[in-house]
Parts: sequence; structure tokens; C-alpha cells
Amino acid sequence: MHSTPATLTAPRSRGTALAATALLAAATAACGGSAGGGGGDQRQFDAEYTSDVPAAATPVEGITWNLPTGEPPILDPAQSAVESISTVVSNMCEGLFTFDEDYGLQPALAESVEHPDDLTYVFTLREGATFWNGNPVTADDVVYSVTRILDPALASPWAAWAVNFESITATAPDEVTLRLTGPDPMVDNFFALPAFTVVERATAEAAGPAFGSAGAGVMCTGAYEFAAWDQGQSIELTRNDDWWNSEAEPLVESVTFTFVTDPSAQVASLRSGETDGQWIVPTAGFDQLSEEGDLLFGESLQNFFISATDLTGPMGDPAVRDALQAAIDYEGISESVYRGTAEHLRAVVPPTAYGYAEDVFQEAYEELPQPAQDLDRVAELVSQTPRASEELVLAYLAAADEDTRAATAIADAANQAGMNVQLRPLTPPEFGALFASPQAREGFDALLSVGYLDYPEPLAYYQFFTTGNFYNFAGWSDPEYDALIGEALGTVDDTERAELVARAQAIILEQDIVIPIVSLPTAVYHGPELTGLAPRETYRYTPWLAALGGE
Repeated sequence: MHSTPATLTAPRSRGTALAATALLAAATAACGGSAGGGGGDQRQFDAEYTSDVPAAATPVEGITWNLPTGEPPILDPAQSAVESISTVVSNMCEGLFTFDEDYGLQPALAESVEHPDDLTYVFTLREGATFWNGNPVTADDVVYSVTRILDPALASPWAAWAVNFESITATAPDEVTLRLTGPDPMVDNFFALPAFTVVERATAEAAGPAFGSAGAGVMCTGAYEFAAWDQGQSIELTRNDDWWNSEAEPLVESVTFTFVTDPSAQVASLRSGETDGQWIVPTAGFDQLSEEGDLLFGESLQNFFISATDLTGPMGDPAVRDALQAAIDYEGISESVYRGTAEHLRAVVPPTAYGYAEDVFQEAYEELPQPAQDLDRVAELVSQTPRASEELVLAYLAAADEDTRAATAIADAANQAGMNVQLRPLTPPEFGALFASPQAREGFDALLSVGYLDYPEPLAYYQFFTTGNFYNFAGWSDPEYDALIGEALGTVDDTERAELVARAQAIILEQDIVIPIVSLPTAVYHGPELTGLAPRETYRYTPWLAALGGE
């Protein structure tokens, strides 16, 4: 889950109709205006979705690829739940399995897995797979890598997978056995995620806390090797010519990652060809970039939402959360900020994430109320609820122009209706830190962010809000919600699990602990001389560079 990452990641007395109309106009203007140097043309943009692109055919000596959310704080796959980290690490490090284009599991460092009973998984490791230094991948490396993720001192967000973990052991030189304490319908997906990424034990232990830093680097098995990190400037990867996957040999010899976060500068660099491509394309550049090279859109598992991060302040009052929810101009954000490429959301998990029991989830989704801005309601709540006029600090990623403009529109509308929403812009390092450190979240009450699911399973996202979960930043607790999610986590039958999750979904949405706004497409741009890269959200966990090359 991220919060791009997955990010997570994860997220009211002017009561007359005339006042409400004026506020709506003001909010829409705020959505359509320019902020952060990237407002640009906000007319509707016709984003055609595609999943089929011409395969790459010719070698490319090197490319420059930008990370729009900024420089990664580290390249340790154990921390790969932030967009800037995942986009790079996905090309270097691998798990036991990998995702195909439909999120199906395909063999990677494990050739196969047997599931003799509900609690046991036996992996047979790939023969001949080596780390970049030539050392073979061993069962000991796999066991070390998985247990390293679970070390509390590392504070890896991927440790959250291990709700039912009992043990993992090397049961033969090429065999690893995982044991659970109870059935877990989601555990298989984590075999293709950083929770099961394999690093070389000797290198990681020698580096200690520095593993993944600019000075120490990493030691993995993937399509590209860590070459250099000029902090503040760039990261360089070079092709691993000894990669075990001979059927997917990369055509790009080397890649230099840059860290330009200003949207206008990104568009200018992409248009000039100084930068060859990037994921997460500024909406302000859609028209220009679509004329220069290939601007591609694909279905995604992304969501744009507000989540409570502190319930000791005003967000602890349900009426305040209700007021904030009613202040949002959903249509303005969808149509103006995202130029019509975003879809309104009724739930924090978008319908594209219904990987099973689709009829159950869809029926429950359609029964949810369609959120809409209601400024009369905001004003009414402010007049009735003393805490609604207290200072409410809303944090957001300042490097994302869309987030800046949406946050400004939300705060303007809420404040004109009597609330006191103050904005807290976060730099990319600050934004990344808040997913790992409670101290980094001090001083604000709610977070506006783009999140995404790692695979199409609604339960995977809703479990983050159970009592005590790593991603439950606000410390929200509801016994009925916990019971439903807990039961779902042990329910193998898809229909039964979906029914439980749908009931839990209704509870958390009614309480406005998370306030869904819109769902977003996956967008990628690259120059006209490149091809092979389909706009799939799996890029965060699969070696997407291996598909890229010349026409």
C-alpha cells in the first residue's frame, strides 16, 4: 500500500443557498487555478487507456528517468513502500515470485511453491540464480531476508503482512518452508512484494543500518545493478548481464534517475528530451507531452483521499470529520485538478481493485452514498459543534501540484464555511518520513494523499485501519470493524470474505476516518524513440525497465 507509495501507503453561519453557491464557485476557482508552478490548461483531457504497446526491438545505451516525488531517502527494499524508493528498487531487487500484467503470480527466485496444507508453503529455489557479485542465492539468504523484514528495529512497513506468521526455515539447500498459525487468503500475494524480496545476507549484515544508503548500496539479483548515488543529483543503475531471466533481457544498458519535483521543470525537461521519461505525469503537461512523445494511461488501483492522523484534536469529533467531508468539491477536483481523468469515489478502495467476488463488492459500493459538496451542511455543523472551528492542520505533499491545488480548494471552502483548516505542505523527505515515524506526523490532524493497493484485494487496504495496525496513524479503534476484518483475514472463501469486508467498509466510511475523493489512472510518459513500456501499476514491484527499449 503505499502512499505514492503505497503508498498509504493510505486521506463546516453561512447557511443560505446564496452563500453556498458563492462558496462552490470559490472552491471551483481554487481547483482550476495555478499553484506551485504547474496550473496550466485545465480543459478536459481525453485520456485513452491502453495495455498493449509495441515491444522494444533495439538496444539503448542509456536513458534519464525522473522521480517526480523526489530523491529516495534509502534504497533498502525493506522500506520500499514509498513511490520514489519502489520505482528504483523494483528494477534491482526481486522476490520469490513476481506479478504478471493481471497480478497473477509468476516464478522469480522460487521456481515453484507447494501448499500441502492451509498453514504450510514449501518453496523450491531457482537453480543458478546469483547476486550481482556472483554469489549464489541460498535458502539461508531467503530466510534471512524474510525475517529481517520482521525485525522491529528495522520498522519495515512490510512487516504488517505477518499477522499469521509462525516460522520460516531452510529445509534443504534449495528449499524454504513457511509456516503460518492460521489460514491467510492474502499471503500468496506477498511472495511477489518486498516482504519476500531477497537480499544477500553477508552484504546486509556487513552494512548494518547503512544498507541501502548511498555509501553502502544494496546487493540483490535483479535486472539492474546499483552503480552510483550522487546524493542530491542522481542515482545510476547498470544492466545486470548475468540476470537469470534470459527471456526478458533488458535493452537499456544504463539508467540515470533524477529528482526534479517542480511540475513545470519536469514538463520542460521531458519536452526538451533532457529527461527521457517519468511515471506520475503532471496534468498541466498533458497536452504538450502528448504531442511530443508517448503519454500513456492505464487502469490503476490508486486512490486520492484524506485520512485522519490524530484523533486527540478536532478530528476526534465525528461532527468535525463530517464537516470536512462535506467541504470537499469532488466534482471540481475530478474535473479541474485532474482534467477529467479521475473518477469520483464512494469508498477508499476503487472498484478496479475488486479482484474477486466482484458482484458482492460492486453491490456494496453502489449502496454507499455518493459524496458531494454540501456547504450548508458544513455551516450547520460549525454552528453546532465547537470543535469544528478549532485549528485543523491538513498535511499534503507540496511537490505534487495536484495535491497542492486540491488541498487549497478544500481549505478555502471549509474556512469560508466557518472551519479553521490550516495547510501543512510537506517536502518529499518529510512526506516519506511520516510513513515510518510517529514523530514525523506530529503537528497535523489529517493527511491528503494519493495511495494505492499493491494488488487487487480490498481487504489488504482495510486491514490497515484495524486497532494497532502500523498504518492506522490516528489510532482509531472500532471493535465491530476489528472483528469483521479479523474474520475476513482467516476466510479463504472469496464470497464470504468479500461480504465481511463490505460490512467493514461501511463502518469506516460512515465514521469518516478515511474520506475518499477520486480514483486516478496510472500515467507514464516517455520520448518517441522509446517503446515497450505499458502503463501498469505493477511497475512499483516489477522490473519495468526490462521492457523498455528502442523502436
